[in-house]
Amino acid sequence: MHLALTHVPVILSFAGLIMLIVAFFIKNATLTKTSYVVLLVAGVAAIPVFFSGEGTEEAIENLPGVSETVIEKHEEVAKLAMISIAAAGLFALAALFSLRWQVVARVFRMVVLLLAVTSGGLMAQTAHLGGQIRHTEIRNGVAPQNANNASSENAGNANQQQEKNDD
Repeated sequence: MHLALTHVPVILSFAGLIMLIVAFFIKNATLTKTSYVVLLVAGVAAIPVFFSGEGTEEAIENLPGVSETVIEKHEEVAKLAMISIAAAGLFALAALFSLRWQVVARVFRMVVLLLAVTSGGLMAQTAHLGGQIRHTEIRNGVAPQNANNASSENAGNANQQQEKNDD
């Protein structure tokens, strides 16, 4: 369940953030309301994703190439991301009900915007760390090469160098 749902709050948090920023600049009330709903759904979706992570950890922690350290980092940042997007969702819900009062609505809009920016950054970091759990090639930034690719690549480079020398 964790792997199936994990992208939903990440994508929705970014979509809601972008919509809210655009709505802020063009002063569009409909887009602002829509961004609040998207952030609310992102906050709700983050809860089962977070709580299903423990079961997923137990299922994969003994697989080859899985790092317990990376899992722990992912879990720590995921907790902060879940809290921040849930808070953004709750404040977005409150903002939807505060639209009648202009001053209160402005305050809520700013709070939601700050929480959305914070949760967007935390979601990005959580997603990056989650990817490192199974995609070992992004842990150190170097994609692994098998021996055949490396030797054919070296031979190709040597041929290119010889061609340059012949010219």
